[in-house]
Amino acid sequence: MPQGPVPAQFHDILESTTLGHLATIDEQGLPNVNPVWFLWDGEHVLLSVRPVTKKYKNLRNNPHLAISFLDQANPYRYIEIRGEIINWELYTTLDFVNLLSQKYTGADFTHRFVGEERYKVTIKVNSWTGQ
Repeated sequence: MPQGPVPAQFHDILESTTLGHLATIDEQGLPNVNPVWFLWDGEHVLLSVRPVTKKYKNLRNNPHLAISFLDQANPYRYIEIRGEIINWELYTTLDFVNLLSQKYTGADFTHRFVGEERYKVTIKVNSWTGQ
């Protein structure tokens, strides 16, 4: 797998409204995959994770992950990133989750409430592959 930054030829996928498919490892060493909303800041993948979820528990136990993104216009084109969580930022407002919701739905997030704990996680790209 190539090391280093994700090439510009795949940025359109990461800037689109495709879902990420996040793979984590549970406490028994078994894989767990979840579709996730994400943001791409040009260098890192950003997610919102609630501490009551399995993916949160898995990532706290082992911050290494893989996440794949499919080109919605061409299902044979994709980018997979392997990386690790480098920052956990606790937040209780809806500001960050509203950014995600605006990207995917065009509206603010209405499924949860202010005061609920969430983490904005920053994923460092260690390697990638794509076609």
